[in-house]
Amino acid sequence: MEVKRRKLTISPSRKVAIVANMTALALVGNYSLVGIPNVELGTVVLFITALVFGTSMGVWCALLTSIIFATINPWGPFIPQIWITQLIGWLFVVTTGGLLGKGNQVHYRSVGPTELLFIGAFMTAVYDLVTNIGFSLAFNVPYIVAVVLGLPFMIVHVVSNAIIIALVVPIVEPILRQNFASMIWESPCTDLETHTEGKDVQYQDMR
Repeated sequence: MEVKRRKLTISPSRKVAIVANMTALALVGNYSLVGIPNVELGTVVLFITALVFGTSMGVWCALLTSIIFATINPWGPFIPQIWITQLIGWLFVVTTGGLLGKGNQVHYRSVGPTELLFIGAFMTAVYDLVTNIGFSLAFNVPYIVAVVLGLPFMIVHVVSNAIIIALVVPIVEPILRQNFASMIWESPCTDLETHTEGKDVQYQDMR
């Protein structure tokens, strides 16, 4: 008797609902802390989206979030150069989340808080360095000047995101994968017996 892990799927309608909800959460996370410069919750929401549901859904969330936030930006008008680089930065975040996670599986692959601390700091540093390119292009200043001028804000952003990601992800990821598994994922095959025990879903191959 061979025991295999089975990859589960998310129906198209549920994908739309998840993308809509996670995009809304990312926007709320950005707008709610707008009074504190460079402290936000949008990045952790996008990271969790890709980590749990896969890169493609993370990309959709990043695209929608960037468009809406750039259009209704409390810090100023829509600036194409900054929007494009912001989107690139968020695409890096969701790609990292997708590579670390096991999208569309109930199985919970643990990434410890220490690893997440460094991952969060690295992702945010890359994001800020990329968005500084947009600032440099938009305001016609040398890139190194843009980096130096934004360094204090970058430090706040990197440290705060590293802490937020290290604290939030270990709590939220297993809740989504386990407690809400039956509401999110479905089996592509209904004729094989399945059972869920804790962190994994398996089926028995009787051949």
